Amino acid sequence: MGQVVIPDSTSMRLFRAFGLGGIAWSLRRLHCPVDRDALVLDVGGGGNPYPRANILLDAYEETVERYYAPLTKDRPLILGYAERMPFRDKAFDFVIASHVLEHSRDPVAFLSELVRVGRAGYIETPDAFMERIVPFRFHRLEVTDLNGRLVITKKPSWRPRSDLVDLFERKLKGRAFIRLTQHHPDPFYVRFYWQGDIPYEVTNPEVSIDWQ
Repeated sequence: MGQVVIPDSTSMRLFRAFGLGGIAWSLRRLHCPVDRDALVLDVGGGGNPYPRANILLDAYEETVERYYAPLTKDRPLILGYAERMPFRDKAFDFVIASHVLEHSRDPVAFLSELVRVGRAGYIETPDAFMERIVPFRFHRLEVTDLNGRLVITKKPSWRPRSDLVDLFERKLKGRAFIRLTQHHPDPFYVRFYWQGDIPYEVTNPEVSIDWQ
């Protein structure tokens, strides 16, 4: 079935209508479109997993890539890699992967595993535009959504377009831009609901992303 359109909650739409996009954005974490009895997995939630998740999967108990909060252990936690998850096929009704795909060294295996263990799910990442102008040292991929599919570009280095970053930092970076992203965050991120399968394209599969 591929990408599916899940309407935002009424409260999210209301806050957005009143120009309170930042509050609407924060409420997205409470919006999980599943029944009460559904089994939900959060992949790579780290120190801030989604409230609705029943099971947590994380690669490490401690890592420099999770600098803002210690690993949450308030519900069943499995240590394992998203690219080879230790679960049977279709074990979960819904799989959340929020701000973790862009860290993966193997996006094909990552997405294949989400589809293998889950019937449906949600993927959230920074948009490729945001990653291009504000790159993160831990992010190996640029991700955007186009025509119902994820478009993934491997980064040959953590800061592949230094010229563009320099222009951004010289011309646009500042309080006004920060306020824009805080009050109107939606354009700067990918929010992708899927069911059955995940349509995607890796634009440059030949590129190595094994840089340190």
